Amino acid sequence: MVKVLYIVGWGRSGTTIVDNVLNSYPSVFSTGELFYLWRRGLLQKRKCGCGARFAACALWREILDVAYGDRQPDPKAVDEMQKRITRVRHTPSLLSGPLSDEAEEYRRLLTRLYHAIAEVTGAKLIVDSSKVPSGAALLPRMRGVEPYLLHMVRDPRAVTHSWMRATPQLDRPKPQLMQQHRPADSTMHWLVWNAFAERLSRAYPNRHRLLRYEDFAAAPRDGIESLLEFTGTETQHDTGPFLDGSTVRLERNHTVSGNPSRFRTGEVALRADDRWRADQPIGPRLAVTALALPMLHRYGYSVSVAA
Repeated sequence: MVKVLYIVGWGRSGTTIVDNVLNSYPSVFSTGELFYLWRRGLLQKRKCGCGARFAACALWREILDVAYGDRQPDPKAVDEMQKRITRVRHTPSLLSGPLSDEAEEYRRLLTRLYHAIAEVTGAKLIVDSSKVPSGAALLPRMRGVEPYLLHMVRDPRAVTHSWMRATPQLDRPKPQLMQQHRPADSTMHWLVWNAFAERLSRAYPNRHRLLRYEDFAAAPRDGIESLLEFTGTETQHDTGPFLDGSTVRLERNHTVSGNPSRFRTGEVALRADDRWRADQPIGPRLAVTALALPMLHRYGYSVSVAA
């Protein structure tokens, strides 16, 4: 059985740092956002987390060779297939009931990929931080895969503040900024993706967990070790990346895609990013609070707009 921890949630919720820390354990391999392997890795020729262009990364070349041999899928065809069958709104239909022929083909393609990753890396746990709910919907239907679901959530006002900042992309052949989302757009995505993440938990009985970014940032080592215990992944303290409760030494990774912080390595002091409390204008904060009101209490966030 191949053990896979799938991280789901709206972007800028702390998934990349959790992903990177887990990857720094010898028994864990993180793929980053594996969902974007075909588009960003193979078609757009972005960088692997190791710094090499994805197509030039020896590890991923070996993984793809083990998975598909001389019958490599056409990246453009797979990307088009994803656009048709893995939209977020398709999550419920992918969770249960018969799959279309195309969805079945995509399920088989990913199953072979997960098994190849496990074979080549020797990892006891594969972490896939794709975040896309429809991708998590297919995981429990894959043969030989033991699936786990991590639902990550963050205060939507902090998420919006992050999406509105101009963030340079470090994996593009030419410099450019990451996509930005306005408050209403970011918050509607936050609501929808979290709602689907909750629905997904039914397909992961006793194998799903909710983690707030704020709780992780308050006690990083405890949070990570709890996740490893949750997935039944054995590790020893003396081989882990933590130097103390909140300082970690990040190892180089081979992530397909993700936030630019995935390229960071070396010693890092983990602490909450609360810049939004001082920097966010009152207008966006009020808008986000009003839109997200139905789910703020659900996740333990205050409805107050005070900093």
